[in-house]
Amino acid sequence: MPGFKRKIFYLSGFDPRGARFYHQLYAEQAALYARASGHEIDVGKRRRLPPHSVGWTVEDRTDDAVTEHEFLGWDDVIRAHWVKNPIGLLRHSVRAYWNFTRLLDWPIVRKFPWGVRFAFYYPGVSTILLPILFGLLLALPAAILLGPLWGGLAAALVGLAVAMFVVRKIQGFWLLRFIIFNDTLAGDRLPGDVDERMAAFADRIRASLSEDWDEILFVTHSNGSIMAVPIMARILAAEGGALPDRFSLVTLGSCIALIGNRKDSHRFHEQLEAVGQGDFHWLDIGSITDGACIAGIDPCISCKQPRRAHLFQTSPRWFKYCDPATYQARRRNKYETHFDYLRTFDRLSPLDYIGLSSGARPLAGSIEAFKADNHG
Repeated sequence: MPGFKRKIFYLSGFDPRGARFYHQLYAEQAALYARASGHEIDVGKRRRLPPHSVGWTVEDRTDDAVTEHEFLGWDDVIRAHWVKNPIGLLRHSVRAYWNFTRLLDWPIVRKFPWGVRFAFYYPGVSTILLPILFGLLLALPAAILLGPLWGGLAAALVGLAVAMFVVRKIQGFWLLRFIIFNDTLAGDRLPGDVDERMAAFADRIRASLSEDWDEILFVTHSNGSIMAVPIMARILAAEGGALPDRFSLVTLGSCIALIGNRKDSHRFHEQLEAVGQGDFHWLDIGSITDGACIAGIDPCISCKQPRRAHLFQTSPRWFKYCDPATYQARRRNKYETHFDYLRTFDRLSPLDYIGLSSGARPLAGSIEAFKADNHG
């Protein structure tokens, strides 16, 4: 029997790639972590866990620890809501931006880091306004050179080409789909397939509370943090509002406040209130260099009652754990930065994802080590 047994439930963001991608990423980063730490870590093969999950076993032989990872699969649901038609993507984007702009609680949103607000609107500006602006700037000289008809067409095509280059560079199409999906969630229009899948995940996580684990972590990334709210609300309601000390919620690159501060998200607000009043441990890691994350803002900032959940909120401090050149290179790629929560860096952080998800040190110990390393 291993000396330490951990169960991890992992919920991805709005990403159609599924368990294969995340298992490969974990295995690659575990190899890097093993070399840097000197630990002997073995990442097992994927195996199907009906009806929706995929599992793999991680053994840290140095620490005599075993972790059972359960990837909560909702990539099939994501693909069902993945807008593919370019015209439909543009149409839904305009509506989603209009809804967010008029329905966000701006006195609270103004407290968000400026970079977050910029990143939120940048894909829309690049896709909708940029072609128009470039077209207008090029229209007159192109009309003089080529005539009104061909000049106007050339200006429009150049504007569109520049806009598409920018959007692809920043993974803008993914961000637009992210915004469209969350507009649907915020407007109390939670699709039935999403609602049903999250309820199934809640029941699965709750069942693990009666199993023999030294630690249970519910880890969410990106949009998964938003989906964690209805899941956690359901678990807390079934458990009388309190969860055992060996259970923790971990939100990486969270964007809960995006929906929590929509005036029309009445159902989500009720669920977030219930989560905020829960008795459980919660680690929230977010970086201001991550444009798809709302860092440093209490996820329950919009709640009417003071939060009771035991939240420790921090930045991953990548600048400290990265070589300076590596850090600057990573900062320039905002899409990849959003996945750096799952990666290992040049210097090991006490909150390195592989470390906290594979070794024998409980999460509380990793948090205390991180505090000492950064504030001691």
